Amino acid sequence: MDKRAIKDFTHGGLMEIMKDRQYFYYSEVGPDYCHLTEEGERAIIEFINLVSYKMLEADNEELNQRAKEMVLKSLKGEST
Repeated sequence: MDKRAIKDFTHGGLMEIMKDRQYFYYSEVGPDYCHLTEEGERAIIEFINLVSYKMLEADNEELNQRAKEMVLKSLKGEST
């Protein structure tokens, strides 16, 4: 999974948790009146634990790909 897909996945997952009143209390009064419930806090932590590895994996893959491209360019005599 690439970084863009993970960003979309993470955003969508967090939004779904926040839309559920079991997990998040939203008030139009303002941010001081909005908060995660205890169940919501547990859900967010579990969600982040699930997605964290994929985030690091995608970041490492991107770094490896850039490194490979730099090596190939240097072998071809191209400037980086």
